[in-house]
Amino acid sequence: MTAGRRVELLRDLDRETGRVLLVDGVEQSYVDLDDPEHLEFEYMQHMALAVDCVLAPEKPVAALHLGGGALSMPRWLAHRRPRSKQLVAESSAAVIAATSDLEPVPGCRVLEGDAMSVLAAQRARSFDLVFWDLYDGPLAVVDALGSADLQSMHRVLRPGGVLLLNVSDVRPFVVVRPVLAALREVADDLAVLAEPATLRGRRSGNCVLVARREASLPIDLLTRRSAAAPVRARVLAGDALTEFVGDARPPTPDEPLPRPDPLSGRAFL
Repeated sequence: MTAGRRVELLRDLDRETGRVLLVDGVEQSYVDLDDPEHLEFEYMQHMALAVDCVLAPEKPVAALHLGGGALSMPRWLAHRRPRSKQLVAESSAAVIAATSDLEPVPGCRVLEGDAMSVLAAQRARSFDLVFWDLYDGPLAVVDALGSADLQSMHRVLRPGGVLLLNVSDVRPFVVVRPVLAALREVADDLAVLAEPATLRGRRSGNCVLVARREASLPIDLLTRRSAAAPVRARVLAGDALTEFVGDARPPTPDEPLPRPDPLSGRAFL
């Protein structure tokens, strides 16, 4: 996705051990060389919170990351859950080259290639976690959020496994709501974590979609921890999630997700 673009890994001037991955000057990822638990971006903090709430603490997992960046989430997961096995699909050779001098992540293999092709090649029920974080610069790759794509992600999850998607959107959530409608058809339980200002429509932001296979989500625990997090999140589940999704329908080839506006980042039809 980054062919012909300027990809840089620069030191954070405010944090000696921080490194910022930029694509054409836009922050794409962030990693702290000495502190794997430092997750700079709010959506990564919310993803980490969800993982720790849903899966048994410190237990090694098998994880698939669709989109790698500077490997912030794989690095966090390897630190929190030693002996985990992780596979990262990263389509950009320039991103892989820019981050090649960073300390390798134990138990983690990076494949250069189209993320959805890598996903299709995986065995059914082979991962405890699947992370979706596919962006072309600042814009979500909505072509990889179709109903068939979501079914493929669900296919590779083990019973009790969790799918986490980072989807940027803004009210009226013309991307997030159809994706949730599609997830309801395959997942056994579902929730959304997002900053309250994003859900109120005050600004665009990142929504973390959490879907689980053949098990329920600990909604009460998720809600308590999200409310007390350094960057507070609101949790939508159950009836509140049903109301949020409303009459949105799963994307289809005839009615695909709207593409993001290159200037505003908002979706347009």
